[in-house]
Amino acid sequence: MASLTFNSLYLPPSSRESHPARKLSESSYAVTAGGTPKPITIRGNPPTFVSAPGRRIIAVGDLHGDLSQTRSALEIAGVISSDGRDSWIGGDTVVVQLGDILDRGEDEIAILSLFRGLHIQAKFSGGAVFQVNGNHETMNVEGDFRYADPGAFEECIDFIEYLEEHDQNWEEAFVEWVHVSEIWKEDRRASQSHWDSWNLIKIYGNIRAETEGYCC
Repeated sequence: MASLTFNSLYLPPSSRESHPARKLSESSYAVTAGGTPKPITIRGNPPTFVSAPGRRIIAVGDLHGDLSQTRSALEIAGVISSDGRDSWIGGDTVVVQLGDILDRGEDEIAILSLFRGLHIQAKFSGGAVFQVNGNHETMNVEGDFRYADPGAFEECIDFIEYLEEHDQNWEEAFVEWVHVSEIWKEDRRASQSHWDSWNLIKIYGNIRAETEGYCC
């Protein structure tokens, strides 16, 4: 669960927010749609305030490592293509992901990768994708993995290997991960299936039988 204020109308900061000692980090950029500037203002990193006058704002909550449902939610919202290419079709829509991507599912990095790629695409259309840390992100940072799925740890191992193949080029590997994670997952499961306990017994038995056949 995360706390965030977002508005489709610009709200000027209060005097308390404007105080130099308490002022949150702020960034703002404007795009032109039909000749009309439409600024997006955010405060905080991760953001705690998003202002996007004249735009549609979509809020997406707890996704918990479920890449399939994440795509479905974004398709329903009309911001991502349904052809499997994860193309941004939301125009100048602003998407705010409210945290809790982590835990309970095994596609955590893939979802983070998806949102990163969508943000890059959205900027070209005047849109944006922002992410907020939820309580499950905080729990993971603090070392509390009670709700972590075993598959999520395996995804981390896969991604580290994939990152090494990209010579530690984080940005490139991270953005591409959502498109290759399923292949890595299938390969890992096939490998685990081949080398599970029962197969090891069968393989060992066959090797032993063949070896004994050559004995004197």
